[in-house]
Amino acid sequence: MLLHKFIKQPYPFLFSPIRNFIVAFLLGVFIYLLNLISINDVLVTTNFNFSKQAVCIFAGLSTFLSTLLITEIGTRFFLNTKTKETWTVGKEFITIIILLFTIAIFNNIVAFIISKRTTDYNFFQQFVNAFTYAAGIGSLPTAIIIWFNYTILLKQNLKEVSLYNKQLEANLKQQDFPKNNTLKIETNNKNEVLVIDLANFLFAKAEGNYTDIFVKTTSSYKRTPYRINIQQLEDALAQDKHCIRTHRSYLVNLRNITSATGNARNYRLNFYHTDIEIPVSRSKFEAFKKAFNNMG
Repeated sequence: MLLHKFIKQPYPFLFSPIRNFIVAFLLGVFIYLLNLISINDVLVTTNFNFSKQAVCIFAGLSTFLSTLLITEIGTRFFLNTKTKETWTVGKEFITIIILLFTIAIFNNIVAFIISKRTTDYNFFQQFVNAFTYAAGIGSLPTAIIIWFNYTILLKQNLKEVSLYNKQLEANLKQQDFPKNNTLKIETNNKNEVLVIDLANFLFAKAEGNYTDIFVKTTSSYKRTPYRINIQQLEDALAQDKHCIRTHRSYLVNLRNITSATGNARNYRLNFYHTDIEIPVSRSKFEAFKKAFNNMG
């Protein structure tokens, strides 16, 4: 039960091109040096067509390329924005297992190509050996890195968000927003015009080709769907620096935020007369902070 709870905990999605290249390079160098130290010269002469130095270079290069394949290409093309924003300890573990699996496959293929004994090469057995080897040498540093990120980076993130909550509340009390600022926006329905009173506009939520517009009333709020997508609405409000996207599905009016809550996973905004919490995704958080701090 505790393990299940732990793997569901939020975890920072740290994959980026520079970081991925550095990790791949360091892993490649590490495997090269490890093989250089541990491989027996007689074993190399007996089984491979190349020198020990060359075999070690092949192993390091194979590790470098397979690591880039998973960390750069894999995360870029096979993980969507939602998955990255809701990254967890469990997803990080699975990614590392896939990485070790891929390293084992790549190294096994390279070993087969440069082997003298390709006719009786037991691919499956060599793969099991390679995967066991990769998992054995990678388990300890992996556990240390995950523990460090979880206990240090996430706690630091939570602290920063908590401090920003206080700053946001202080700024809200000092703001004096203009009134009676109305915009008319054409929708995809010829018989429909979206009229937004920016003094009362709270936020918009994407619903496919429609967008729900939420406005405050005297004691509650009103939701009205319009045939316009969220990107069209964002473009129409581009000149208003107080209306920004905080999430792929939400556009908010910074004027009407009443409070905010934050945790290590994300940041959420609260608005007048509604108990709906609007998320600020990780990728939008810095842009949100900049926009809010520039309000005036």
